[in-house]
Amino acid sequence: MVQRGYVECPTCGKLYQLKIQVDQNIRLYDWPICFECIDCGDILNFTYSKKGFFPKQSNYKPAPDDEPVTTIGYSSSLPVTDDIYMKELNYAESIVKFSLFMNLQYGHFSPEELHEFDIFLIQMQNNLLPFKGVFQALFPILKKGNVKAFSKKAALFFDIKDYKELSSAQDMFDYYFELLEKTYINLCPQAYSDNYHNKFIVPLGDWINKASKAEVKGLKDKLDESGKISLWYKEEVLPYLARMINDVHKLIPSMIYSSVGESDLKRRGDLKIVTLSCKEATDYYKDGYEVFAKGLKILVGLNNIVENGSIDSFANPQLRSLAGITAFAQLKSGLMVNQLSDYTTISNYLDDAMNNRVRNAASHDGIEYDASNQQVHCHYDATDKTKVFETNLISISRMCYLQLLHIIEVTLLARKIVEKAK
Repeated sequence: MVQRGYVECPTCGKLYQLKIQVDQNIRLYDWPICFECIDCGDILNFTYSKKGFFPKQSNYKPAPDDEPVTTIGYSSSLPVTDDIYMKELNYAESIVKFSLFMNLQYGHFSPEELHEFDIFLIQMQNNLLPFKGVFQALFPILKKGNVKAFSKKAALFFDIKDYKELSSAQDMFDYYFELLEKTYINLCPQAYSDNYHNKFIVPLGDWINKASKAEVKGLKDKLDESGKISLWYKEEVLPYLARMINDVHKLIPSMIYSSVGESDLKRRGDLKIVTLSCKEATDYYKDGYEVFAKGLKILVGLNNIVENGSIDSFANPQLRSLAGITAFAQLKSGLMVNQLSDYTTISNYLDDAMNNRVRNAASHDGIEYDASNQQVHCHYDATDKTKVFETNLISISRMCYLQLLHIIEVTLLARKIVEKAK
């Protein structure tokens, strides 16, 4: 079923028709609609829920003789196909109904793949989306260290009237990380788990589980030489994750790729996303890049142990000139990522989670965005504007999602190291 409504750009008055795919979750939450006005460039933000549009939609009533109106297809859960994004449609064309699920079956995703994504999405709807704000709600209290307030807030959030108060700061962190692990389980589709988590993260976690306390303490002490990993996740990772998990619904239309094990987005055709702006996506990405870069030493150090038996013994010849993991950790983040480009085990895992060109462009105002086709031009070299990396908004959205999963994984490993080393 499709509903349509009209909204106006509050800055220039440009009229848009939004054709809403009413799927199984559109009325469960307030869903974001975000796009750039093609006339003036203003960022338009709306939400759609069972109450309709907010801010209130336009009173425009279409008539057969009216000029064509720019139409944007919208779904909270799926990417939008090119033929229903930013199209000038006349009266007759604008009332034709479309099904996004049917649209994506023609040359994009098979019915089986869409079903696989649907299963993953239902899991998120039931177990994560209603509670995605818990990390933002609890983090300020966690940081303050107020055990009583933390216990009460958690109980209120989950509507638990009869609760047992936590007894210590350690209990608070245990509770918070238990929530994070459960969130990860519901964020992580099976195809991602098979292609990334099981192949790379599981062996690293297995080593921590099997190693002696003294071995893990030696690992932690070595990693702490370039900055304590406990401070990294407490002061940098947790506030980042609280914000990102609270906004995770904006990334949902790009999650379909990970749920079906796809990384080559171009193969799937020219798809659009209308749940976040280019500015939001690139800001998310550059912030996550800086957070994740400081956790790379954990992944590299553990991988060195698993593959070569020593934290300072790099499996990749390109890194053997470095004087151990501390020297690696002290590299600038961009150089650190470049050093890993030929490190097959890790570069395969990283995929596009650490694209230095996108990060550089976002960091020095080098992003050019064309709202009509969602192409993103990343001018990654501030001294030479001719150097451009071209991508699109849905690709950057997928990169943000991949980055989020990676950051949670390395954070859980870091926490495991710290707790076992005590």
